[in-house]
Amino acid sequence: MKLFSLFAFSAAAVAQDVVVADDGIAADDVCYSNGEEVACSGLARGGRNNADDSEERGIDQVRRYADLKAITAKLWKLNGHTGKNRFDERKYWAYGCHCYLLGDRPLSEMGTGAPKDGLDNKCKAYKDCQKCVREKHGDTCIGEFVKYVWKYAGKRGRFESTNAEGSCERELFQCDLQFAKDTLAVKDVFDESYHAFWGGFDNRDPDNCPSNGGVPVEHECCGGYDREYHWIGLNKKQCCPTSDGYSGVPKSINESC
Repeated sequence: MKLFSLFAFSAAAVAQDVVVADDGIAADDVCYSNGEEVACSGLARGGRNNADDSEERGIDQVRRYADLKAITAKLWKLNGHTGKNRFDERKYWAYGCHCYLLGDRPLSEMGTGAPKDGLDNKCKAYKDCQKCVREKHGDTCIGEFVKYVWKYAGKRGRFESTNAEGSCERELFQCDLQFAKDTLAVKDVFDESYHAFWGGFDNRDPDNCPSNGGVPVEHECCGGYDREYHWIGLNKKQCCPTSDGYSGVPKSINESC
């Protein structure tokens, strides 16, 4: 995919930004989906869950990028990052070996090789989270196809989805929310030389994104239902079940569940 195509993708996403307050940040206690204010039922036509109908799906239609951007921008503002310090999504277009690749599925396509830095590592965790959701729900459960309903609950001080726990939509929302938190945590990690547009970094060049090699490690997905998924290496981690029995929490193999 040419660089122009990715700019066109992101421009389309910006064009469908959430309609909100004067500062462009999502309002509290208002539900959004696919960049628009919606009812908070989390249901589509006929009472179905809020995934797009299969005949409406199309990879060329921008789906939840607007929501991922809006959630992240809201989170950054809640933590005092406004003005010139506000969230700037352009940093995460084709950064490193895992952030928004230059293909027709920039949100869900997996990267290759070892992450270049802490930011790229969080992007890999985001792609791994979505990979686990696809393994559970099928290959069409990806951000480019599926939209969810979300809001920031002001009184409870947290982001929430109205989609059913354990659904494709809810688990994609959890991946997005965790990536927003991770982005904030590594906000000062950015190396222009790893950016495709600003630094000319080509993540399709295997010399730029080599594997660390070594002995293969068995992995498994841990999480889901009402929390984000983690792709854990079983040489160092274990997946401990939660009290409700629907999810799991990664812990060191030296810890007790």
